[in-house]
This record gives sequence, C-alpha cells and structure tokens, in this order.
Amino acid sequence: MNKRWLPILGMLVFSVSLHGQGSVVVFDEQQRFDVVDRYEPDGDTVSLWLSVPLSAYDGPFASLSRYRFSFVRYARRGYAWNCSRRLLNGIDLDNPVTGEPFWNVLTAVRQAPVRLDEQPGIAPSVSTVGNAGNICEYDLDVLHEPPGGRAGWMFTDRRFRQGLRAGIATGTLGGGWAFAAAGTRRWGRDRHIRGVYADEWSLCLSLGRRLGAKNSLSAVFLMAPSERGLRSASTGEAFEASGDRLYNPAWGYQQGRVRPSRVRCERTPMALITWRCGADTRWNLTTTVSALWGTSSRSALDWYDARNPLPDYYRYLPGSYENPEVSGAVSAAWRQRDVRVTQIDWEELYLANGNRDTLPAAYVLGSAVDRFRNWQFVSCFDYHPSRTLRLRGGVRVRIDRTTAYNRLDDLLSAAFLFDIDPYLIDDRYFGDKLQNNLRAPDRRVAVGERYGYDYDLDYVCGEGWLTADLRNRSDERFGGYVALRVAQVGYSRNGRYEKELFPGSDSYGRSSRLHFTEYTLKGGIDCLFTPAHTLRLDLLYEDVAPAARDVFVSIDYRNRTVGDPRTANRFGGELSYRYAGRTVRLELCAYATVSRGESEVRRYYDDIASVYSDMELSGIGKLYAGVEFGAEVLLTRRFALRVAASQARNSYRNDPSVRILSDKDGSVIADRARSLLKGYRLGGSPQRIASAELSYRGAKLWMASLSVNYAADHYTTVSPLNRMGRVYDYAASPEDLRALTEQERFPEAFTIDLFVSKSFRLGSRYLSVSAAVNNLANRKEIVYSGYEQMRLRKSGTGLNQSITAFGSKYLYAYPRTYYLTVNFRF
Repeated sequence: MNKRWLPILGMLVFSVSLHGQGSVVVFDEQQRFDVVDRYEPDGDTVSLWLSVPLSAYDGPFASLSRYRFSFVRYARRGYAWNCSRRLLNGIDLDNPVTGEPFWNVLTAVRQAPVRLDEQPGIAPSVSTVGNAGNICEYDLDVLHEPPGGRAGWMFTDRRFRQGLRAGIATGTLGGGWAFAAAGTRRWGRDRHIRGVYADEWSLCLSLGRRLGAKNSLSAVFLMAPSERGLRSASTGEAFEASGDRLYNPAWGYQQGRVRPSRVRCERTPMALITWRCGADTRWNLTTTVSALWGTSSRSALDWYDARNPLPDYYRYLPGSYENPEVSGAVSAAWRQRDVRVTQIDWEELYLANGNRDTLPAAYVLGSAVDRFRNWQFVSCFDYHPSRTLRLRGGVRVRIDRTTAYNRLDDLLSAAFLFDIDPYLIDDRYFGDKLQNNLRAPDRRVAVGERYGYDYDLDYVCGEGWLTADLRNRSDERFGGYVALRVAQVGYSRNGRYEKELFPGSDSYGRSSRLHFTEYTLKGGIDCLFTPAHTLRLDLLYEDVAPAARDVFVSIDYRNRTVGDPRTANRFGGELSYRYAGRTVRLELCAYATVSRGESEVRRYYDDIASVYSDMELSGIGKLYAGVEFGAEVLLTRRFALRVAASQARNSYRNDPSVRILSDKDGSVIADRARSLLKGYRLGGSPQRIASAELSYRGAKLWMASLSVNYAADHYTTVSPLNRMGRVYDYAASPEDLRALTEQERFPEAFTIDLFVSKSFRLGSRYLSVSAAVNNLANRKEIVYSGYEQMRLRKSGTGLNQSITAFGSKYLYAYPRTYYLTVNFRF
C-alpha cells in the first residue's frame, strides 16, 4: 500500500474505534494570494448550521469537504472561483473583473431563508449551463416560506466576539401577500490576532404576492454592510523572529490603542424583482430583473520619498544586517515583541508628517475603492413536453460598470498631499513626469478625495443556453443530456485621469473595445442499473473569456491591452458511481479537466531591471485530475459514520510565454521568453484531503459529533519569474538554483473538531444551545496558505553578481477556537 494513504486509513480506523468507546460526533447539518484580498469563511460548524440555506440531501463528500477544511485554504478540485457559478433567482452573483463572487451580497443571501440547489461537477442546472466547477443556485421565494421566526445569540473568539440573529416570515396572508425579514449583527475583536476585528450587518427583506393560481411576483432587497480589520501574510523569518505563528504586521499602537492599517469595508446593496409563471405542471417560466450598486474598499499605507513603514519589510528583519551586533540587537527587539520594531509605528508617521511644515505628506492612509453598478435581466424556462424529454434554457443580459480609484482616508496630521506618482520622485529619467493627472496638475488632495488613479471598467454580456434531458423510451433506466451555451462578452476601459507618463488616449478616455465569444458544450449519460446503483459520465468543452484584470496592462492608469487577448479553452470529464442503500451511501468520482490558453498579468518590481514592471503570461496550460470518495454508514439508530477522501494532481501542463514591460515607459524588458512551469503543482489548495466524522443523535434532542480531518500535498503558489532563464542564470551554485526553482510543500496537517447540541421543546417552540470547538488538539504549526514573492535579492557586481529569492509569505491556521450559540425558534 502507498505510504501516503496510511494517515487516511488511520483516521478511518480511529473514527470507527471512537464508536466502540461510546464517543460522540455530527451528521448532515452542518479568500491575488494574501487573505486580505479574499473572503475567509467562518469555518465554524455551528455558525454555518445557523445560516446555511435549506437544501436537498448533500452527498457525504460535498457535505464534509465544504466546511471541514477551514484550517487550510481549500477549494474543491483546486478550481479557481471563476470555474464555478453562484446564482440567486437566476441572477449571477459573480464579479466579472476578478472572477470571484460579490462576497458582501453572498453573505446576505446565506443569512436569508433561501433554498439551495447545488449541482456538483460538470452537470448543468435550470438557470445556467455552468462551467467546470459546481453550480450553487439560491432560490428565494417568500410565498413558499411557512410562518414563524427565529432569534439567536452567538459567541466566539475568531474574527469577532459575539453576534445576534433574527428573522420572521408571515406565510401567505389574505390577498395572497407574504413578507419575510432576516438580519444579523456581528461585532468584536479577534482574540488570537491583533488588528483583526469585524463589524458586520446583514439584512434581507422580501415581499411577494400571488397573482392568481399560476403566477406570482416577488421583490427582494439585500444588503450586508461590513467593516473588517484584516491580517496580512508575512515571511517565515518574521514569524520565527517574533515567535508567533499568528504574527500580523498590519497594525500598530496609536495613543495606546490598536489601529490596523488594512481594513476592508463593503457596502453593496442588491434589489431584484422576480416573476414566476407556472402555466401548467409541464411548463415554468421565471424572469428576474436586478440591480446592484455600492462600493468595496481596502485600505493600506502609502508613502512618498520616505522609508517603508511596514515592520516586516525585508531590510528591517534581523537577517538583512551584516553587522552581527546590529543583527543581534534587532533579533532581541523582535523576540521581546518591541512594538516599535515589530508593528507599525503610527506615532512616528504622524511625527514625520508634522515635521514637514509646508511640504506635502510623506505618509498617508488610502483605500483602493471599487464602485459597482450592475444590472441584469434573466429569463429561464423549464418545460416537460413528455416523460422522456425535458427542456431547460433561457437568456441573460448583464451590464456592469466598475469604477476604480484611490481614496485618501487620512493625512496623518499632514496639511495636504500632491497627486503625483511616488515611484518617480527620484527617477533620473522620468522625474519630470510625476503627474497622475495632467488635467489637474499639482492638485492638492484632501481627505475623502480621489488620487493616484481613476477609471471605469465596463463589461457587457449577452448569453443564451439550452439543455435537453432525455430518457430512453423503451428503458427509462438509461438517459442523458446535451447542453449548449453561447455568450458574447465585451470589455472596455475609460480613463478619467491623463497620466503624464502616458499622455493622451494611452491613459485618458475610452479604450478600444474587446469582444470575446464564449461557447460551452456539455453532455452526459447515466445508467440506473437498480434503484440503488447509478453510473454517470459527464463531458465538457468550453471557451472562456479572460477576466478583465488579465486583459489590460497597468490597468490602473493605461488603456493598453495585452498583446493578443483571446479566450482560453477547457475540456474534461468525470465518471461517477453512486450507491444508495438503506444503511449505506457510497459515491466515487474520477475526473480530469485540462485548460489551454489561459492568460495572466502580474505587476511587480523587477529587481534585475530595477523598475516596476508588468508581466504578461500567455498560453498557460493546467491539469486538474483526481479521485473523490465519500461514504455514509448508519451504524445504529443513533450513530452514523461519514468519511470523505480525495487525491488530486493539479499542475502546469506547459511552459507559458512571458513578456515583461517597463511600467515607466512601456519598453520591453523581456519578450518571447518562457517560464519553465511545466510539472509544477498549482498552489492555493491541498491536493490530498480526508475527513472522518462520527455523529450521534440521541433521545431528548441531543446531538454530538467528532470529526478528524487531514490535508496534505499543499504547495506554495510559485512565482513564474524565478523559473525564467534571465533569473536562474544568475544562480551562483546548484544550491542557489535549487532555492530559486524548488517548490515548497507544506507539512501534513490534522485537526479534530467537536460539536455538542441540546434542544428543548417548549410547546410548538424550540430553544437550542450549541457549542463547537475547532482544532481541539490546538495545533499551531498548520500553514493556511503561502506564496512565493516576485522579488529577488542581488549581491556582488559584474561577473560575480548573484541572485537569490525572497522568502515566501505565509498565513498560519488558527489554534483551538470555540463557537457558542443560543437559538430560539417560534
């Protein structure tokens, strides 16, 4: 037996042995790289139980893998967000600029009384044909909600400290009207990580009316305003020097109080109106119109002709000092957690600005803001012309405008700030081209005003799709489907600033419009050998437009596009077997997806050319292949065992083409080069996971569960720069070359989670008390995620010059955390 599978086998044996010991556990109720740029799910089982939408039965693999791996950045099959689709009443909830969901809206949806229909894998759904990943369809129809209400209070030590939840539904009243409302409030500071806190609200209001026996009209309003203090990834040297795996460099003391520098604020309400028409039992039509608006911002420090204020900047770490006495003194300061060394020195920043008299600010706090305006129209039908044929299809029109700009939040006691490019202040050749906007030169920026960059990114998409589900007329055990989607996608950029480096239409006004045609073709066959045994094959081919951020070079201030923007294509398939017996459920799936022609744009400081640069990666090929297994066994009337395991191989299939341009004048630094990525694993998610859970449903409404979770084959996200000849040719020795090109694999990780719940029946009402403990063994060395920096360190001169890579940046998982809730349903 392969030794890699011994830990998984051991987990299964351990879980079964727990049953023999009378132990307890749970059943089926239940973020480019830095976590500050991603949504980090709660990961706490109890919280998810309280907010998860109603859904049909989940397979054991999906239900376990969805929530048991919050201690690592796990994505099912390793797919990126844009491989999956999330919809509410047919409305797409994904952001076309980044490919990620509108997290703020999705938070409000998950708190609302919605029903979830999740389609795993390739197969299509009613509202979309989908892509290679899952489809999550949220259906919110207040007319189907029974009357009643709920209220809850929660306590935790992770991300926030406490929260309230409440909701009420009237059911259908006289005149066919119905109303429902749900809201949450969570606030407090993280107990484990300084600078991390949450102040979050969510609200969902829905109103509906029946229009006769076959028609209904409903309106929904969603919003989830939030403010969150974020942690930042750091290097292994910083974690070692501080002696704290949860070290967060993104905060400091100001007048004795913790002040974070990286805060994310989101205000993106959404409203939609849905008309449902059920002409008869064979025909249904759903039409929805929606609007989304608001802003999302992320703050950070900016500095102008001044020293870097970030405490984990590589020049401030002990290893950067050649003098051993200085290095020792700095090491001692880090070990003693001297906040003037290990954290942002806010007082020093205020002092530096205050000493500049009539000069502009040296340090400011600003926010990168995205202002959204999104309109969608979707109409989809479900038609059953016969017992052997079902047709599903529809049309969707979507118009997005994202306005992106920097906003000045705090001058830090300075009088004003000039709107100039800080990277050109001392530049020998371009120091006379500082203006960010030639149409308002030397503008003094006040708090709340825009600076740095300002542009609109427009996205338009029109699509239509049709799925035909067929059953064999003579033997209905055999069936299949064919699905086709065609879409026309368009991008354009409208610069509001005319940058002095790139005057005229190169930065100002409307760019040329880019158009892409997307195709998706899916097909599948299934065989129901007996009511318990099902075998299914699904196949996929699709052409997909690149995300907007990977189309434009220096998107913040240029209209220039990459050399040859084109669609990427994916093809793949999956073969699955399911067994559904009275006491045993099994599922086994083998899958493979190949992508070709993907593109990506990276902005970074090129240490060889000593200039900020834009790297265009094109022709990227990737492979996602693996096997998933899930099982559920009813051991007794009270005990159940669930297991899930997956082994994947996600890797680069080829060496993509590379083109590097100077960010100053657009000159070519490298052209027709290659990054030797073939064979490297894709980072961002573990490629081997397993979970085993023993649950107990006792008399008198007792519930308990214990789960053991395992993750391995977890790698850093590699830097394409380090695998280029222009870099590794500088390696002074085989050891230096290995350090540049070897991919780090994180250690295997185990966690144990415990859950206990007790409910009390009070007439027709219920009061429940629940408690959960994650990472029961308090393991503190688990790496949550990590990536290689695109920075290089040069040493020596002339022919003796050598280059080494900067240390990778990491985030570590939380230690033991808890979650307590009290809920009342009426």
